[in-house]
Amino acid sequence: MKITMWRAVVLAVGCTIGLLGCGKEGGNAKSQGPVLLTVNEWSYSAADLEKELGQQLRQAPQMQPFFATKEGQQQFLDRVVRRELLLQEAEKRKLGDQPEVAEQVATLRRELMIRALVQDEIGSKIKVEEKDVDEYFKAHPEEFSGDTVHLRHILVQTEDEAKDLQARLAKNESFEELAKKYSRDTATAPKGGDLGDLSREQMLPDFARVAFGLKPGEVSAPVKTPFGFHLIKLVDRKKGQALAFEQVKGQLQRRLLDERQSQRFQAWMKDLEGGAKVTKNESLLPVGKFGPPEPAPSAPAPVDTKAGTKS
Repeated sequence: MKITMWRAVVLAVGCTIGLLGCGKEGGNAKSQGPVLLTVNEWSYSAADLEKELGQQLRQAPQMQPFFATKEGQQQFLDRVVRRELLLQEAEKRKLGDQPEVAEQVATLRRELMIRALVQDEIGSKIKVEEKDVDEYFKAHPEEFSGDTVHLRHILVQTEDEAKDLQARLAKNESFEELAKKYSRDTATAPKGGDLGDLSREQMLPDFARVAFGLKPGEVSAPVKTPFGFHLIKLVDRKKGQALAFEQVKGQLQRRLLDERQSQRFQAWMKDLEGGAKVTKNESLLPVGKFGPPEPAPSAPAPVDTKAGTKS
């Protein structure tokens, strides 16, 4: 599944926070309500536990049955004890005064603020209701036909490379031979770029949109995906069994939400950039010394087994 820019921001921050172990720091020296746990002078109430469990379940809802049990909550408390013991020891050693620790704390604060801002501006405002999904399903029957396409592709790193190969194809050079020689998809290149039969759901949206718009034997213009630039050739198209609304409803709702949130994020960033004064002195680049360049590999680096398709 495609990860949009705005969602990547949220995920990147979430990964950093995950390193802390149990979510936000809970409890205090004068915790309100019945005290559930004490670690030296620090106390932790039943309300603190309930709050922290709620935070965890928002990130991992599948844990709800376990955290609802006494055993699950006992194990969580054990994690809290270990976390607090480590924190207290770190405080004794005054590690928070170390410049590198202070820098990481400042970085985490920035990331938390960015996540809260993106959630407030995008995640909480852009919704997709079931009626929106139903309307899209009825308006785009071709996307849910169940048809499959037999494809070949050539994957290269730059658009210029793709256009050069496109020009060579226009002079009747063999697609299969060019794929064997130039495609960076090491899994399909030896087979002349053969991807086999694929359904729309198995491909990235932009890749699928182009592939299903081709006629047998036709080659696409360069198509950009996270893997690089593709030239796609339609070998054959096969009719399939049309999918029912209930079969695709959940996946389609997630896709529409992702697309709408991505569009909103891009428009919002454009507004922010338009209202800001940004200057760059790129004559100072590159900066730093990061060691000698890696030796060039003897063969192209492997990429996804079916680049342009979902793994």
